[in-house]
Amino acid sequence: MSIKSILLSKSSIDFAYLFCSNIIKKGFGFVREVILASIFGSSVLYANFLLLKTVSELFSDLTQGSAMQASLLSKFSKLYSDNDNISLVNIFNFSRKIMFGLFILSQLIQIPIVFYINPEYFRTFIFLSLLLGVVLSLNFYNAIFLVIMQGKGQFKKHSFSTTMDIFISTLILYPLSILFEVIGIVISRLVGLLSLFYIYLSPMSNEQKGVDVKFGLKDFNISILFLGNFANIIMLLSRFTAGLDDGNNITFFNYSIVLLNVLLTAVILNLNTIVLRRLSIKKDLRLVILSGFSALFLGLGLVFVINTYGFNIIQFIFQRGAFTLEDTFATFAYAKDLSYSFVLIFIASALFQPFFSMDQDLIKRESSVMARILFLAIVGLFVVFNFISLDARDNSLIMIYSLSVLSMFLSIFSVYKYFTTKVLKK
Repeated sequence: MSIKSILLSKSSIDFAYLFCSNIIKKGFGFVREVILASIFGSSVLYANFLLLKTVSELFSDLTQGSAMQASLLSKFSKLYSDNDNISLVNIFNFSRKIMFGLFILSQLIQIPIVFYINPEYFRTFIFLSLLLGVVLSLNFYNAIFLVIMQGKGQFKKHSFSTTMDIFISTLILYPLSILFEVIGIVISRLVGLLSLFYIYLSPMSNEQKGVDVKFGLKDFNISILFLGNFANIIMLLSRFTAGLDDGNNITFFNYSIVLLNVLLTAVILNLNTIVLRRLSIKKDLRLVILSGFSALFLGLGLVFVINTYGFNIIQFIFQRGAFTLEDTFATFAYAKDLSYSFVLIFIASALFQPFFSMDQDLIKRESSVMARILFLAIVGLFVVFNFISLDARDNSLIMIYSLSVLSMFLSIFSVYKYFTTKVLKK
């Protein structure tokens, strides 16, 4: 195959759309963080907000993005590959019911956290909890139909729609944050999600003709959802741990992750999406090898850049307004300590993709075992933290490195399962 043919292949074009849109979205994401850093800096108010928001983000990561792709992309890719028209009526009806359940569940967890942190503006944080629940529910609803869009192979449309979402959220963030402080942050996100739905996803409700799709809770295996987005879950749990000291460590952790997460979201996850869709239709082990080595190379490159130029990058991006030179030093120190864990996270994320292309019954059985191992490790770490006298910063580093190492070993096991079930039995 010639270089021209490779560059013009559908997979290359799809990746180009996803890559470019994610670069643009990460650009908007940086603008958002610059705005938030300049307004809130490392204030305790913002630290408490991040701690509360971690809960809704954790649920969102379990019900959207890579987790949703791992659970549903294979299903819809095969459906649209075998059928010209698909009726989405059952999917819409089911999704509305789950939205309400997610909202209630989020409040049962978030409101006790509000009592735990007991912020100065208590009523404000109760209202924030309600708004974050709405954002979580709408995120879930949108995520399902974004995966369907990818299952159709409409990566260009997916790229434009998600870019518009973050663009609108960023555009109105500054005035809303000035007027309503942390409440304005959530309102800006809500407006972006509503715009995404009404412009791009609402028209999909007209797709009522064709093959009826059976859709329900059985399509959402908790273990698959957990493993499918383990990278963000590890980061969120570590961020949550960093915020359990009633201080502002969580703000420095958050700014560090924003910087470190660029390659994961802009490159690695896009490669994973293309690989997963290709493997769902046809085996291609060369893609698996390519994505694995790409993840290793990018991870090592990230460590070099952060350790060599990290301080200047953080100073250039964040140091303005309420974000001081002391905040730059604290964020740089955190970013250096966190950077090596991302090499493991990148590789594990890439190596899990072949596993998610296997037969659904096999995935459910094996993922259940691996998810239990990760869950027990998480519980065990929180128990250990109660018996050791380390500060929240050290605990967050122990959390992210322990779970990233464990996920690396589990991803290697998942590759072994892929080879033994799809290659040796061929």
